[in-house]
Amino acid sequence: MASIIGEAPALKKRAIPLNDREFTLADSQAAATAIPPFANVVLNRMGFGPRGNDIAAFNALGGNDDARLQAYVEQQLDWSSIADTEFDTRLSQAGYTTLNKSLTQLWTDYRRDPTNSFGYYEPVEEIERLAFLRAVYSKRQLLEFLADFWHNHFNIYGRDTYAAPTWTSWDRDVIRPPAGGASTRPSGFEHGHFMGNFRQMLELSAKHPAMLYYLDNYVNSKASPNENYAREIIELHTLGAINYAGPDPQPGDINTITTSDYPDGLNDKYSDADVYEAMRFLTGWNVKDGGNPYGKDEENTGEWYFVGSDWHDEGQKQLLGRHWSAFTGVSEIYDMLDLLAFHPGTAKHIALKLCTRFLNDTPPPSLVDKVSQTFFDARHEPDQLEQTYRTLLLSDEFKDTSTWGNKIKRPFELVVSAMRACDANFTVRPDDSESYHLVRYMERTGQRPFYWRAPDGYPDKRSHWEGGASLVNTWRTVDWLVDENVGRDDPDLMPVTDIMEAANLPAYTPNSIAEFWLKYLLKWEPSGGWAGTKLHGILSAFMSTPWDSDTNGSFWAPDFPIPIEDIVENSWPNYWNERVRGLVKLIFATPEFMQR
Repeated sequence: MASIIGEAPALKKRAIPLNDREFTLADSQAAATAIPPFANVVLNRMGFGPRGNDIAAFNALGGNDDARLQAYVEQQLDWSSIADTEFDTRLSQAGYTTLNKSLTQLWTDYRRDPTNSFGYYEPVEEIERLAFLRAVYSKRQLLEFLADFWHNHFNIYGRDTYAAPTWTSWDRDVIRPPAGGASTRPSGFEHGHFMGNFRQMLELSAKHPAMLYYLDNYVNSKASPNENYAREIIELHTLGAINYAGPDPQPGDINTITTSDYPDGLNDKYSDADVYEAMRFLTGWNVKDGGNPYGKDEENTGEWYFVGSDWHDEGQKQLLGRHWSAFTGVSEIYDMLDLLAFHPGTAKHIALKLCTRFLNDTPPPSLVDKVSQTFFDARHEPDQLEQTYRTLLLSDEFKDTSTWGNKIKRPFELVVSAMRACDANFTVRPDDSESYHLVRYMERTGQRPFYWRAPDGYPDKRSHWEGGASLVNTWRTVDWLVDENVGRDDPDLMPVTDIMEAANLPAYTPNSIAEFWLKYLLKWEPSGGWAGTKLHGILSAFMSTPWDSDTNGSFWAPDFPIPIEDIVENSWPNYWNERVRGLVKLIFATPEFMQR
């Protein structure tokens, strides 16, 4: 059978001698791979990869790929109807303490009186661990994939002074849809979340103490203006750099367009002058942190409030070609948010980011246009974002599997998908040494949750994550997961030995073991099986090469029988258990597993 690792002539090659056989491998992780079946493509694009019987469950949803995708998308969008028993059970036993605390409770417990074990940081420490638990064990995979996207879109460094103690609220009250149908959002903002309406979500993000502090809008006053938040709400959260006309736009760079919301016109692009005007709009928004702005007594609850004319610039303003008279008050801030959220450029910017996240780094303009149009047309509707995802996920471009492999799993995705593929038994939780080590390993990969300091969120381009430091530390994280607790009384985090023993293979040989794990971890196989493919040959050769082959020159044959007892016990002199775990680690490092 032909190699399932596609040739890439432009890449450097190196010869690897293994077990009398020489394999030519690409020096780049970008080497092309065969396209997996449709179900595998969908589950890797819409979530963190298949687990258990997910492939069979997807294929049972309809008589063809279109029908199955339609059913799966609707199932995932109706996330609250998905029974999530295993995740719920693990969560109930994990000892999380901040999840049901209100914003004011969080502020009181972790900002005003941080006497707990983590100090300010307990809420963010819990939610970063919960991100792993949700991504690995929840059946609501699209929900978790989108939560990751929107946390990066409205990125905040989770260790900031006001962010860390209120992070549970930021995740629950701004980013995610309300669990169990019980909304903690204020009246009129029930749909302010990533399954609802972007305009509502934008205002909730603007008023949250985590954002107010992170981008310094809590100190933005007419006497001492600060442009940080004004710049990022335009450049990152709404219009985006794709709609930037430059610092000194010339005639023709900015044009007037009309929409049903603004029939008398607005500018199609923004300039630095718009950023400075937005800064003036946003003066006077503050946090009740017990301070005393301009002699006014202030509560200490962590809630947003509008200081008033003492801080707010009440002069005339102009933004994106539209004008406001003086002394308009706080209503002009809401007008500004309307203008940004309802602008066609915002629709295009967010559509481009969504298509990049789900599909590839250079998504087809045809798809971006369709997704953008849905986002814009539904801008006033409570399920605007749900409609937007549906357009993307049911598009012909999304169904096109030929673009498979154009994206690489970022470290968080790779680690989570490895845990899912290998049936990890690891309830990531507070006050747990293994959970502590996991997030520390993730910090070295460059993608510890909520740890990106810049406001642009973790990069979503393949090239950023193909650097040696990120790849090596991601592989080290997976290596640690595969080895942790082996030989101890505690259960292995990745039950490689149990899976190998339960496989009950007719014969345990280098060939059969390599074939089994390829199918088990990748959740698919080419027509005719993995045996005979180049990838299988490489892995079989790894299994049949003794540790000391350089000194004695001996190799085991590909069909050399290995007693299952030797694998389970990892007995001397061959330590077959270590070798099997090494094989699992190698598969996690292949392009077949790492690409999506």
